[in-house]
Amino acid sequence: MSKIEALKLIGNTPMMHLKTLDPKPGVEIYAKLEFMNPTGSYKDRIIQYMVQKGLDAGKINKNTTLVEGSSGNTGASVAMVASSMGLKSIVFVPDKCSDEKVAIIKSYGAEVIVKPASESYEDAAANKASENENFYHINQYNSQLNPEAHYMTTGKEIWDDMNGQIDVFVATASTGGAISGIGKRLKENDPNIKIILADPEGSVYKPYFDGKEDYLSYKKPFKVEGAGKGVLVDAMNFDILNEAISFNDEKAIAMVLRLAREEGLMVGGSSGGNVWAALEIAKKMETPAKIVTVIPDSGFKYLSKIFNPKWLNEIGLGHLVVE
Repeated sequence: MSKIEALKLIGNTPMMHLKTLDPKPGVEIYAKLEFMNPTGSYKDRIIQYMVQKGLDAGKINKNTTLVEGSSGNTGASVAMVASSMGLKSIVFVPDKCSDEKVAIIKSYGAEVIVKPASESYEDAAANKASENENFYHINQYNSQLNPEAHYMTTGKEIWDDMNGQIDVFVATASTGGAISGIGKRLKENDPNIKIILADPEGSVYKPYFDGKEDYLSYKKPFKVEGAGKGVLVDAMNFDILNEAISFNDEKAIAMVLRLAREEGLMVGGSSGGNVWAALEIAKKMETPAKIVTVIPDSGFKYLSKIFNPKWLNEIGLGHLVVE
């Protein structure tokens, strides 16, 4: 099986200077626009890479069904890659996954199974994959191919985009693959680059990084999708981090709406968290600096939520509605 043209559209996304957010002279924030990938997120990168590795190892063939658990974006990437290669796919998602994401996954022909918050959609995927020898579990949360994909592609591109002029890289983590792989690449090129995790309140990543023995007690529900986690996963490399800062739903969503109004960017909630964190870091800089983050996905996947006044009112953020 060979790659087809659709998959060649993955990667080489633009880097954008967020000019309206420069907090002081000489301090600049840049964002890698990953929503420019075919399914609208940077998960296309890891699925293309991981499936190709499976093909090369003889673990995937024309009879294979790809199986994965996803908060939505990876599921779309799995479904797209599967359909482009003539394969079937089954995707498990949590019930907080937006309607748009579910519709996108289904549009590529995948079977979608929604799991309630009380059940693990990752475990459900793993259990399903064990039922049939023709089922192949992508396992984005625990496979080292996930950070490796970002090390080989996104990290290299960011370094090249910035001509090596980077002081800080900041990003959220769900699987941890992006910040781990990108961070590793950047640190190898310049050990002085700081890698900072932006973590939603309710995720256990920052408490764990901060050395909290009871880090699991910090777990609580939050609305932002594709960021944070309630358990630790193998794809996340905490050793690459210099620091972790937290944000809440209001800060992330307010930044999403601001980016639409001031930068012409329609982005998702994790992007809002990323840029909010980048701006907070920028405000504290005492010397000129270049801060880089990523825009993981498109705001068009959240029209029923972040850009929906009714939903914002329901979650107590109606004051953010733009009239």
